[in-house]
Amino acid sequence: MKQRRPVTPLDLTPQQIEAMRQLAQFGSADAARSLGRLLGTFVEAAPPRVQVAPKGAVERVLQPDGAAFSVHFEVEGGARLRWMMHVTQEGATLMGGLLLGAPGGAIQKPTLYTSALAEMSNIVVSSYVGGVAAAVGLTLVPSIPHVGSGTLAETMQAAFGDLDSALLLVTDLRLPGVRYAGRIVATPVEESLSRLLSMLGVV
Repeated sequence: MKQRRPVTPLDLTPQQIEAMRQLAQFGSADAARSLGRLLGTFVEAAPPRVQVAPKGAVERVLQPDGAAFSVHFEVEGGARLRWMMHVTQEGATLMGGLLLGAPGGAIQKPTLYTSALAEMSNIVVSSYVGGVAAAVGLTLVPSIPHVGSGTLAETMQAAFGDLDSALLLVTDLRLPGVRYAGRIVATPVEESLSRLLSMLGVV
């Protein structure tokens, strides 16, 4: 019996792409709620969008335009994902100020921002993968954070650069007065795309 080839992002039907978009909606909704509770303000997650990037094209597809803070995680368990979050300068100023009790960004030590935002990202990724895991009945566990020390493009390369092709589940985050505060990008890797599609009933 011939073994079935694992599905790749380039193979997906419109129905499968929509199913993955809806799965990302569970994760991003939970992430936004957790972030809102943490910051003490309303956080809106825009409807996720799905973008397929051939090998080496993640940066071109996502068009990184700079960020004040970026971080990426590996997610293990019943499915394997790569997960990245970046925060714009405007978003970082507001988030860091709220986290550190200094709204407006009057922080003397910028390293405190990075530490606070890294801790925030731990909570956000846990909520995101928790929402996804609950939707498909799997256990998912994120790694420790890999905090970006260079440009946003370098974080994207570290997170996704080795993938043959990537199904990018992209969610933009909004805060009061900040239309584009940051972005979450998640992608299933290797056979995990097939597994998630199977759990969703759209193989």
